[in-house]
Amino acid sequence: MDALKLENVGVRFGKRVVLEDVSFSLSGASSTALLGKNGAGKTTLLRCVLGIVKPFSGSVSVFGKKAGTVEAKRLIAYLPERPGVYERLNALQNMLFHAKLNGLHSEVAKRRSEELLEKLDFGSHIFSQVHTFSKGMKQRLAIARTFLTDSPLLLLDEPTSGLDPDGVSVLVSLIKERVEKGATVLIGTHNPYFARRVCECAMLLSAGRISRKGSLEEVVFQKRVRVSVLSKLNEETLKHALNGRPFKLLDQHQFEFCVKDKEDTAKVVETLVAQKLGVVRVEQAESLEEDFG
Repeated sequence: MDALKLENVGVRFGKRVVLEDVSFSLSGASSTALLGKNGAGKTTLLRCVLGIVKPFSGSVSVFGKKAGTVEAKRLIAYLPERPGVYERLNALQNMLFHAKLNGLHSEVAKRRSEELLEKLDFGSHIFSQVHTFSKGMKQRLAIARTFLTDSPLLLLDEPTSGLDPDGVSVLVSLIKERVEKGATVLIGTHNPYFARRVCECAMLLSAGRISRKGSLEEVVFQKRVRVSVLSKLNEETLKHALNGRPFKLLDQHQFEFCVKDKEDTAKVVETLVAQKLGVVRVEQAESLEEDFG
């Protein structure tokens, strides 16, 4: 059974389309990056999974249960973009309160809370009121709270926000440990370099649509080349010309494909010329910074 499944999901705020025809599924012990610029729709998508945002079209299910139902929510641990911790409680009280809301036995809750706070280097701050914490310490507390339960689906929204390098390293360790135990993790981030440390798969969200998905290296770090031709293109023509290589058709006369090196590019161009498609321009596609800046 899929841990998470979205089918043709669309979201509008007024007349503005935020998500359009989004479909994907996740299952098993895995960590997937949902990448995109700020404002691409990552947070909205995660909130759809939680049932906070209701799509105007399509469906979302969590382990076969409709998103937003009590049954579905019990299966999710969520780290929001803003920590949302209780300012007038201390760090340990925050953890124990969250544990009680999730039905953890008091002894288990105390043991797990102390272990997580120790991992995240709280030290004597475990008994300090949260309103005295820095942004980074509040983020660490929110992370500890998220990993407190054994939820099989984790949704992390910009989890590195406010963290120093040591904090990021601990977060990486926590994510890997949870995946090893069988959890499915979806991470919304605009930082592909962090994603590279914890994810093998990725989806690129652009203007409310999933524009690319696959391995993280294919989606983000492989070089892409844009080709313009005189002939009118269609997917069948390109599939034949590119011999099964992944590509993206931009319009009737332009497409992009991934390459390993310059020699690889030359081989593809030779094939296109041999197919008499009328190649007029070959150039590097937009940079990583343009996709995630």
